[in-house]
Amino acid sequence: MKKLFVLGSGIGYSLSPTIFAHLFEIFGEAGTYSICDISSSRLCDISELAKGTDGFNVTKPFKTEVLKYLNGIKTDCGSVNTVTVKDMTGYSTDGEGFIYDLNRNFPSASKSNVLLIGYGGAASACASSLKKSGANVAVTGRDIDKATAFALKYGIKVYDEAFKPDGVVSCVTETFVPKIDKVDFCYDLRYAGETLKLDCSSANGLGMLIAQAIYSYGIFYCKEFDRNDIDKLYLKIKESI
Repeated sequence: MKKLFVLGSGIGYSLSPTIFAHLFEIFGEAGTYSICDISSSRLCDISELAKGTDGFNVTKPFKTEVLKYLNGIKTDCGSVNTVTVKDMTGYSTDGEGFIYDLNRNFPSASKSNVLLIGYGGAASACASSLKKSGANVAVTGRDIDKATAFALKYGIKVYDEAFKPDGVVSCVTETFVPKIDKVDFCYDLRYAGETLKLDCSSANGLGMLIAQAIYSYGIFYCKEFDRNDIDKLYLKIKESI
């Protein structure tokens, strides 16, 4: 029986245990999935926290900071959300989960002009996956210096009036509303509490949470899922939450 958990701070609301419980049931596999809610000062104890477990997911605010405690990293997006304990190797399924759900809600959005709000770990996965999908991406946030550094790192633009976004993707934990004209879509990675809603079609990050969890499950259990598999699992879990 695998023992898994999600690591973060201020995450008592997390739906990840519920999602994984559905996955255990669907595949008929025994497993436990818990929440490990810690302060930033305890992240250095990650090896001790993970002892006796098989793997864990990583959420806010540790997706980039956790990198320095890993033995290997199998992603180029600059953040990690999935770790296998036996080799302390980090992966990211955020980008796959994000693009999957973004295009479910807004077909072809991943090939449009996208304004990204934020420059943290989740934003890094989104920026990387959007670029690979063919989107034209600009970034903004409360700190222009951090936005500029992020843009340089990922080869995207810093948002200005010359950039005309088709849609907005918010990757921040507090609502920040940029000065923009009307857009076609708004996607907020948050799925609990207040989410960003503009005068357009909007979606929250629940679908992304489900999709990235499915991809993470594949890593933990050495399973490969094609698009048809993801569709079936996604719909089955979303109907149950």
